[in-house]
Amino acid sequence: MAWAQRSDGTESCSAVRPIRAWVAHVLIGLTVILLASLSVRLVQIQRELRPELMEWSQRRLSSTIPLPGRRGMILDRRGRVLAGSHLLPTVFADPRLVEDHGAAAERLAPLLERPVQDIRQALDKPTSPAFVILKRSITPETARAIEELNLRGIGLRDEPVRTYPNGPLAAHVLGFVGAEGKGLEGIEMTLDSYLRGKPGRRVVVRDIRRRAVFERPEGYIAPQDGMHVVLTIDVAIQEVLEREVKEAAEKYKAEAAMGIVLSAKSGEVLALAIAPGFDPVSPAAVPASNRRNRILTDPMEPGSVFKPFIMAAAIEAGVTHPNEMIHCRNGVHHFGRRRLNDHRPYGLLSVEQIMMYSSNIGMAFLGQRLGNKGMYEALKRQGFGGRTGIDLPGESDGLLLPVSRWNSYSTTSVPMGQEVAVTPLQMAASLAALLNGGQRIQPHAVAALLDRQYRLLEDRRPEVDLPEAVNPAVSAIMRDILAKVINEGTGRPSKLEGWQVMGKTGTAQVPWENRRGYEPNAYLGSFIAAAPAADPELVVVMMVRKPDRRLGYYGSQVAAPGVRAVLAEALPYLNIPKDLPAADELSEGISLAADPRP
Repeated sequence: MAWAQRSDGTESCSAVRPIRAWVAHVLIGLTVILLASLSVRLVQIQRELRPELMEWSQRRLSSTIPLPGRRGMILDRRGRVLAGSHLLPTVFADPRLVEDHGAAAERLAPLLERPVQDIRQALDKPTSPAFVILKRSITPETARAIEELNLRGIGLRDEPVRTYPNGPLAAHVLGFVGAEGKGLEGIEMTLDSYLRGKPGRRVVVRDIRRRAVFERPEGYIAPQDGMHVVLTIDVAIQEVLEREVKEAAEKYKAEAAMGIVLSAKSGEVLALAIAPGFDPVSPAAVPASNRRNRILTDPMEPGSVFKPFIMAAAIEAGVTHPNEMIHCRNGVHHFGRRRLNDHRPYGLLSVEQIMMYSSNIGMAFLGQRLGNKGMYEALKRQGFGGRTGIDLPGESDGLLLPVSRWNSYSTTSVPMGQEVAVTPLQMAASLAALLNGGQRIQPHAVAALLDRQYRLLEDRRPEVDLPEAVNPAVSAIMRDILAKVINEGTGRPSKLEGWQVMGKTGTAQVPWENRRGYEPNAYLGSFIAAAPAADPELVVVMMVRKPDRRLGYYGSQVAAPGVRAVLAEALPYLNIPKDLPAADELSEGISLAADPRP
């Protein structure tokens, strides 16, 4: 290493210069690398991250306000509104703008009728950083009071709310919607995709204090309202049926009562009622059992109302005829090891009298003649043991065991309506086919879909070609037999002036749910009917489950009067021609054949 003498007398190293040059080169290199990296990063930001950053910036500068579409209406067959929507204020908050969450919660709680802590938690831990619903469907008066508070970050907007103008009427058909406007039961659920509106939006630009400055025209999308649904239900008939079903349930202190009115030819459900029921505006206020559509979901052992279907099968098979005389063993008979009883000691009865007086022993003889296979095949043909295919949710298949599981007890049990389970809907549909000439029908509750301008979008009436239930000649015979049940037998409480009613009473024991045998003092009182006999138009089925035995439990007591009341109001309301002469005409000797009808 060389040392040099400076003019001031000190010495310096000659290697200092090369070191300084090396450091300078390193610094320059690092600077170049840094600038190159920054350039690459800038290119990456511009090309790859720009959309994300722009979106973040837009979120900070603007807000998207959802615009909900109104849910479509549900109408009855005459256009009367069963379910609709109207606008009510909703209170929302932007928690970022609320300066003091605790103070805001204190002031809002009395107006929203919510605990302070609930509101505070909603503001402290919102589901969305900039938006949280505090309460929906407040009154206009409450909305004005909230506006007067002038709380920063608290706002109001109108939202469509589901309303049911007739209250709980037809609730088991309509169903209900949840808090977010989604259908959860009934028509509201099955046709939710048509009824639900499509939301729109508008975008507003905000300043640094999140105040709206202007609206972006390109950010506006108009909401679309939902489609409308027309039902086969008729409000007037529905009101009558609900009145009678509720009265039966209350009068006899029953667990439940239910009824259905069906068109005997088209399968249209004109009314469907269950008591106790529920209000679709507040369905959670009652037990889940009240919301269940028992007409569809609950198979029941029918008892004597099942007898017409076995008798029709026996007549069609040729193993008997209406005027054949059968000895009913004076009310007691042993079929093998099984003893059967009638409620009265009948001796010789014609086949039609077996139906009129509801003889269990007489029906058991017919079951033996048909045999298990014959009964099973006939019942399947008549529609039992399978769903009707109605356009309402939750329908049960009922219970018709495979014939391989039938035994000698089944031979005498099934003709009395035991060892089988049917829903009230199955019973109504099968009765219609039995009496309308033998043609099976497709029950349905939806008639049509309408667009937003109330123009026909889709005709929902089913076009089906179902197999024949019984031949027309047997259907005519059963119409005559079931008319005699009303005129001379157990159904006399349901006679009407002007219209010939056909029907059958039934009183069945209620089986245990989880074990064999029957509950003590638990009955199902039923009545099935159709009218008029000359040309059946309406079928009415009513069942009362577990009435108080001390008050009454026979079908002729608990169900027949209600069915009569429904027919008495529905037949003239629908302008269905009478098929019986008036009482004064009979007194003048005018015969039924002379009664003019269109």
